[in-house]
Amino acid sequence: MLGTTMMGTPAVVIGLCAHGLGIVRDIARAGVPVIALEVDQTLPGTRSRWGRVSFVEDINGDMLISALQDLASRLPGDCRPVLIPTNDRMVQVLGQHAAYLSNSYRLSWGDSAGRLLPLLDKSKIEERCNGVGLNYPRTRLLDDLSELHDTVRSLSFPVIVKPVRPLSSFKTIVVRSLRALERERGRIEECVPVLIQEFIEGGDDRIHFGALYLDEGKVLARFEGRKLYSRPMGHTTIAVPAPDDEVNALTVCFFDGLDLSGPVSLEVKMGCDGRYWVIEPTVGRTDFWTGLCSANGVNFPLIEYAATLGLPLPLCQQKGARTWLNGERHSMALAWLVLHRPRAVLSGFVGVYFDFGDMTPFLASTFGGAKSMLVRARQRIREAFRNGR
Repeated sequence: MLGTTMMGTPAVVIGLCAHGLGIVRDIARAGVPVIALEVDQTLPGTRSRWGRVSFVEDINGDMLISALQDLASRLPGDCRPVLIPTNDRMVQVLGQHAAYLSNSYRLSWGDSAGRLLPLLDKSKIEERCNGVGLNYPRTRLLDDLSELHDTVRSLSFPVIVKPVRPLSSFKTIVVRSLRALERERGRIEECVPVLIQEFIEGGDDRIHFGALYLDEGKVLARFEGRKLYSRPMGHTTIAVPAPDDEVNALTVCFFDGLDLSGPVSLEVKMGCDGRYWVIEPTVGRTDFWTGLCSANGVNFPLIEYAATLGLPLPLCQQKGARTWLNGERHSMALAWLVLHRPRAVLSGFVGVYFDFGDMTPFLASTFGGAKSMLVRARQRIREAFRNGR
């Protein structure tokens, strides 16, 4: 039997990607016992000195519930750990079984699951924005590829294509003509239904986000930031803190009246006319860039843990100017920052793996990246040799 420690109730973090690793570090450093569930034993996060890893068959489907049942059977009966998911598919699965899981686990947003789950459906976002008076780009839902031309007829190019379902094969595609859209038909077909939406012009640095921790609709913590770079589009590669009362007000407005609990956030983009347009919300979990918040004074994972257990909240005031880099997504992120935003480098930065107190994941990531580069180089040499014969 796995026992709880004298430090208190465990947190169960689902997934040890770079996002999950950051959450484990943020909580464990405060003395919280952490158990992490993961499938992939090769992930650098599984090498962390923090927490205990339990390898299971699946963390993104219904078998997650079986894995949690098995874990609960090995814990003291009165333990009830705090569950912390790391992606939308996990949120969906946990939300669908929230009542059942409540006997063995605590979920920060469990009591509001019925109001939270609809926000995972990207096709519902336009209705929500219209209801609260927020700007949302003109959007059409495509669920039959044969209707592609009719669907985009009323939209102005460029347009953006986004899958409705979480964790699809792509997150975002931007196309500037009907011909370019046709060239993406194969990728789109794999992910139907998709949203096709008018693209708000402007670079990555016009994308802002507001994060909140809610308790039955009451704001317990806030943070605002801004992207500098995305690669590929839709994925945050470099982000900076950017306190902004207007972005915070838009975020509060989007979630107002839903009485949600737990971590939520809203991504918005400032158009060329100075107006903000909603891109999408995140609910039931922190965003991948939560390490930016922790590095600048707002540790959302620890706030979630404390609030769920009714413990005093840690200090959560945004301060500092440290930049966040996702070197896993873009190995040259630091070089890009030095070249384009040298002042941000001087203010300090944090990555998703590097940590003086927990170096093994960084070394594993570096070794894995170097190995992948060598494999790709070898393949290119072989292809060049064949073509030259």
